[in-house]
Amino acid sequence: MRFPLKPTLCIALVVFVSACAEGPYEPIVDGPRDAKYVSDLSACRQLSQQKQSDNSGAVTGAVLGGLVGGVEEDWEGAVAGAAVGGLIGSAEDKSETLDAQDAIVFNCMRGRGHNVVG
Repeated sequence: MRFPLKPTLCIALVVFVSACAEGPYEPIVDGPRDAKYVSDLSACRQLSQQKQSDNSGAVTGAVLGGLVGGVEEDWEGAVAGAAVGGLIGSAEDKSETLDAQDAIVFNCMRGRGHNVVG
């Protein structure tokens, strides 16, 4: 059975682009958004940038995609599967990294005395 490359690749690209389209996290606070808030938010965002992706999702996705694509011992399918799996794994890895960075900002702002509710 042959998997169609174009629809699968299009889906992977949509997932990848949508994961990258997110802006910086803006916490919801119950309190003033004064100069201290702006300063603390900037410092917390800089702190969160220390959490970086290790791209393990892209590697894992490429390996698994290559295995699935090569089930019929077809090199073309294996290469296509690796490419699509790598894109999907990379998008998932990026999404997880952004979630972790958002959590760092959330906790940092709370630690600096802001009443963060979301």
